[in-house]
Amino acid sequence: MLWRDLKAWQIYGANTDVGKTIISTVLCKALARRAPTNGLLYLKPVSTGPDGEADDRHISRHASGVLSKCLKQYSKPLSPHLAAKIDEPNHQLNSRVGKLNAADRSLLQNVKDNLDAHQKDGGKYALLETAGGVLSPGPSGSVQADLYRPLRLPVVLVGDAKLGGIATTISAFESLHLRGYDVQSILLFDLPQWGNAEYLRDYFSHHEIATVCLPPPPEREADQQKDYDQLAAYYEKLSSSSEVGSTVDLIHQKHFSHLSKLTSMPAHAESIIWHPFRQYGLPQNVVAIDSAYEDHFEVYNQEMDALVKKAESSDTGLQPLQSMASSGPLLTPLFDASASWWTQGLGHGNPNLSLTAAHAAGRYGHVMFANAVHEPALDLCYNILSTLRNPRLSRVFFTDNGSTGMEVAVKMALRATAKRYGWDDHNGEIGIIGLKGSYHGDTIGVMNCSEPSPFNEKVDWYKPWGYWFSPPEVKLVKGQWRIQLPADDSMPREEGPTTLFPSLQAVFDFDARQEDAQFYADYIARTLTHLTHQQKRKFGALILEPLIMGAGGMIFVDPLFQRTLISSIRADPGIINHDHQARGAASGTADPVSWSGLPIIADEVFTGLYRLGRPSSSSFWNTSAGSGPEADISPDISCHAKLLTGGLLPLALTTASDSIFNTFISDSKADALLHGHSYTAHPIGCSVANKSLDVMRTISASAIHSNPNGGSIQPTTSPKPSSGLWDGYRQSWSSDPDSDVFSFFSPKTLSTISNHQLVNSCFAIGTVLALTLESATSGYNSTAAASLQARLLTTVDEQGRGVHSRILGDVIYFMTGLETSEPEVRNLERTILRALDGELAAQR
Repeated sequence: MLWRDLKAWQIYGANTDVGKTIISTVLCKALARRAPTNGLLYLKPVSTGPDGEADDRHISRHASGVLSKCLKQYSKPLSPHLAAKIDEPNHQLNSRVGKLNAADRSLLQNVKDNLDAHQKDGGKYALLETAGGVLSPGPSGSVQADLYRPLRLPVVLVGDAKLGGIATTISAFESLHLRGYDVQSILLFDLPQWGNAEYLRDYFSHHEIATVCLPPPPEREADQQKDYDQLAAYYEKLSSSSEVGSTVDLIHQKHFSHLSKLTSMPAHAESIIWHPFRQYGLPQNVVAIDSAYEDHFEVYNQEMDALVKKAESSDTGLQPLQSMASSGPLLTPLFDASASWWTQGLGHGNPNLSLTAAHAAGRYGHVMFANAVHEPALDLCYNILSTLRNPRLSRVFFTDNGSTGMEVAVKMALRATAKRYGWDDHNGEIGIIGLKGSYHGDTIGVMNCSEPSPFNEKVDWYKPWGYWFSPPEVKLVKGQWRIQLPADDSMPREEGPTTLFPSLQAVFDFDARQEDAQFYADYIARTLTHLTHQQKRKFGALILEPLIMGAGGMIFVDPLFQRTLISSIRADPGIINHDHQARGAASGTADPVSWSGLPIIADEVFTGLYRLGRPSSSSFWNTSAGSGPEADISPDISCHAKLLTGGLLPLALTTASDSIFNTFISDSKADALLHGHSYTAHPIGCSVANKSLDVMRTISASAIHSNPNGGSIQPTTSPKPSSGLWDGYRQSWSSDPDSDVFSFFSPKTLSTISNHQLVNSCFAIGTVLALTLESATSGYNSTAAASLQARLLTTVDEQGRGVHSRILGDVIYFMTGLETSEPEVRNLERTILRALDGELAAQR
C-alpha cells in the first residue's frame, strides 16, 4: 500500500479515549488545505455505537471537503468483537491468535479497494483511523496491530496524555514496532499535571520519532450549537498552527524519502553488493523488497513500471496490468515461491515468532554455550528428537546453518568409521558415498562431498572425496508417473529404462516393488564390491538428501533406491571394508541401533521438518511414517536447518546416535569433537525454533511421541488438537485420510503442467513443485527457465500480485509455506499456468 501520488497514513491510539478522532479531524483539516476538493479520504474501517456518534460523521461536520466513510458500523458501543457478536448472531471469533481469518481478509480487501478507488479518482491523501487501542480486538477478535499489518501503512500514533499514559504510549509503540510498522510521529494533548509530553518527547527522540504536544480540546458544552462553534474554532486554529503544519511537513518528507530510497535501491545494489549465485556478466532484474508478510513480498520492480506504462497504451495482451496506472501502487506483491531460499514456513512477519524472539533477546541476548546450558537450548534438544521420532538419535549438536551442520555430520561419521575399521593412521584417503546431483553446502568440507558440478569445480581447494551413484528419478511426464533409470547406462535393465506407476502413492508401496528392490540391491552390491575390493577404496559415510536433491536440480530420487542403498550397506559391512578382521569387528555389535557398515547421514536441511508433509523426510524410507519395525532404515546422523526457525533466524542442528557420540569419548582433549561457533545455540534462535516446531506439529496434525527407544525423550509441550489445515490437500491426493504422501499442489494442475509443451517433466510432493523445461542444454548451465522466471514477476492476478521464484538451469521450482491456504495455492497454480502459456505464445 504505497503510491507515488497518494499519501496514506494510519491513525492508531495508545488506548481508548485518547482523542484519535480529534487528532484525525485536525490532520484532515490541515491536509485538506493542500488537497483539491475530494482529494482527502477519511476511512474508518470499523466503528461501534449509534450512527449519530460515529467518527466519520464527526469528520463530515468539522472538516468540509473531506470524503468521510465508515465501512462497518456496529450498533452497541462495545469492543468490536463483542458488538459484532450482538449484531451478527452467527459471527465466529478467530480461533488462531496471530493469523487472519476470512472475515479479516474481507475487511482488509474492502479497505484496499477504497484506497485504490480514491487513488484512481485523483486522491492525494488518506487517513485510516482504527478503533480503540493498538491491541484492541477487531470484529473477529484479531488484535488490530495484526489485523491491519498486511497494509503496513505508516503510522501516526496518538499518545495517552492521562495518568498512566506514558506506559500505555510506550507499550503501544513497542507493539507496533515489533510488528514492523513505521511509526512516523507521536501526537498527544498537553496535560501538564501529568508530565507525559515532556517525558515521551525525550523517550521517542532516541528512536528518532518526533513527539508533538497539542492543546487539548475545549470542555463539552451543554448547548449543542455553542459546543459546535467552540469545537469548530478549536479545529480551525489548531489545524493552521505551526505545530500541526510541521507534523504534516514531516510525514510528507518521510513519504518522499521512503519513495526515493526504495526506487534507488536497485541501482545502489548494483554498485556495492556482490549477490550470491549471480553472474554479473548476464543481465539481471534486481527487485527491492520493501517488506514481507505471510506468503508475499512487497517489492519495487523496475520492469513492472515499464510494463504498466506499455499496458496503458495497449489493447491486447497486457489486460491484467491495464488497471495499474503508472501513478498507481509503487509496490507489487509477489508470492514468495522459493520460500525465501527454503527457510520460510510459518509466514513472514509472524507475530508469534517475533514475540518469541523479542522475549529471548530481552532475557538473554546471546550467551556463550561452551560448558553451559540454557533453557531454550535444552528444550530444543528434546523437541527436535521428539519431532523426528528416530530411535537411533540421542544427541544434538548446534551450529549456525545447514552447511556447517553438515560439516559436523561428516566429521562425526568419518571419525567413527576410521576408529572402528582401524584407519586412524590416515593411510589412504577416506571418502564418502553419495548420489550424483547432491549438494550439501558451500563450506569446503561438504563441497568435497559432492561430485564435480558448477558449484564446486572452479573452487581452487575442491577435491572430490568419494563415489556418487547415478540415481533413478521419479517424474511425472504427460500425466504419467514414472521412474527413469540413469541416462548414463550405469544401471541397465532388460525391461527398459522406465517403470510406470498409476499414482505417486504407488511409488512408495515398497512391498509391491520387491523386484525393483532386488534389482537395486544386486546393482549396489556389484558396484560397492568393485570399489572396495578391486579398487581398494575406503569410504567413511553414506550421505543422502532424502527424496529430493535440492540445489543439484530438484531431483526426486526413487525412495526405494535410497532405502535399498542403506539396507545393503547395513546388512553386509563386508561390502564396505575388504579387511576381514575389521569386518568381523564391525558386524559383531549386539546393539540394534548401533551403526553398521557405514554411518548413514541424512541431509534434511532442505527436505526436513514438514517440507514434504512429514516431520522427517527420512521417514519416507520406511514403510510407514512411524519408526516401528523398520527402524534400521533410519539415519545414524541427521542435519536440520531452513524451516527449523520458521524462516526468522539462522540455526542448525546435527543429531547423532550414541554409537557415533561414544566414538569421541576418551581421556584426551584432542579426541573431542573440536568444532564450534561463537553463536552456537544462541538463545533467540533456540526459542524461536521451539515455537516453530510446536506450531508445525499442530499444523501437520502429527501427534507428539516419546522416543520409542527407552522413552527418555519427552515432549516440551502438551499435545494440541489438529488444525485441519492440511486435510483438503490430503483428500485431493488420496481417499485415505491418513495418507502422508500428498502435495499442496493439486493432482489435476500437476497433470496439466506435465502436458504443457514447454515442460519436459515435473513433480510435486508436500509443499514443493518442480518443473523441468524443454531445453537443448540440460542442467544448471541451461538458461531455459530464466525467461519464465522473469515473466512470473509481471504475470499478475486480479489483485495485482505476481510470483517471485528461483531457478536451477532448466528447472524452475515453487514452494508454499506450511500455512498457505488452499485458495492461495490454487491462485499460484493459475498464475504458473498463465505464465507458461504466455511464454509459449512469446516463443511462437
